[in-house]
This record gives sequence, C-alpha cells and structure tokens, in this order.
Amino acid sequence: MFSRPKRPTLSIDMAPLIDVVFLLLIFFMLTSSFMPPSVPLTLPQASSKDSSDSAKVVVSLDGEGRISISETAVADGEFENLLKIELQKNATSVVHFRGDKSVDYGIFLQLMSRARATGAQQFQLVHEPLGVSRP
Repeated sequence: MFSRPKRPTLSIDMAPLIDVVFLLLIFFMLTSSFMPPSVPLTLPQASSKDSSDSAKVVVSLDGEGRISISETAVADGEFENLLKIELQKNATSVVHFRGDKSVDYGIFLQLMSRARATGAQQFQLVHEPLGVSRP
C-alpha cells in the first residue's frame, strides 16, 4: 500500500524566548534598584578642578540675592546689558556662575535663563574643592 509522506511539523522553540525575557526582567529589576533616591544634596563642593581661563566672565549671586559680574555689583535691571558688554569684551560665550549655597535654585535658574538671552551659550559652575572649609 501507499503511504503518505510525513509533513514536517512546524513549531517554535520557546526556550530561547523565555531565556531572553527572563534576562530582560532581571536587567530591569537590577537597574531600577540602582537609581539614586531623591535626597537633599549640598552642591558647593566637588572633586573636579576648575578650568583656569585668563579671561573669564564670572556672575556671582550671594545669599541675599545681590548679583555681581566680575566682582562688580550690578543692579537687577542692568544685568542683561552689562553681561552682554562683558561677554563681547572678553570675546567668549562662557559664563562662570558662583552662587551661595543658601540661594534658592529657582532664582539661580532665572539668572541662567537671563544670561542665555544675552548670548551666553555655555555655563560653568564654580565650586569649592572637597575638604576645604571656609568660615
């Protein structure tokens, strides 16, 4: 008698798929546990060194909210004009920010956005090296 040829059965091997899904699950569980929690930070000290440029434009903001550009006190309404002049005089678009650690972060961000409007393109934060304590 005649017999029909057997057709190969098509099936998908699920073992590699399950292995990949299991590895992805482990990866995401581990990386989510290493995310830093939201804790208050003290930002004025860092271990990196400040670059020493001869012609710097330094904007300082003290604890009372007074603004200075290159050690010269500036009225709040004159900030943009004087910063633009200082940037053109030094032929740079980098502004170095010095801020007291008690300054509100929102005020600091407003000052940075005002500086960006004057033509500043890069911002560097000036800080104390780790281990240095000032009175």
